[in-house]
Amino acid sequence: MPLYEYVCLDCLTRFDALRPMVEADSPIACEECESGHTSRALSLFYAQSQGEVRPQPAGHACACGGSCSCGH
Repeated sequence: MPLYEYVCLDCLTRFDALRPMVEADSPIACEECESGHTSRALSLFYAQSQGEVRPQPAGHACACGGSCSCGH
């Protein structure tokens, strides 16, 4: 189950919630003030590769690095 980040538009509290993907944009009460005036926030992350380059099979153009089943 994905972890989503939300912000309360009344008290500006940011909080996380484990929710099914189908409920990601459904209303959720603020953990601080219990207001229903909340919105899903943009979650950011940082990844660093240490400069490693991994070879990909010939003709592979997918950004996944070959770990998906997209057919590339």
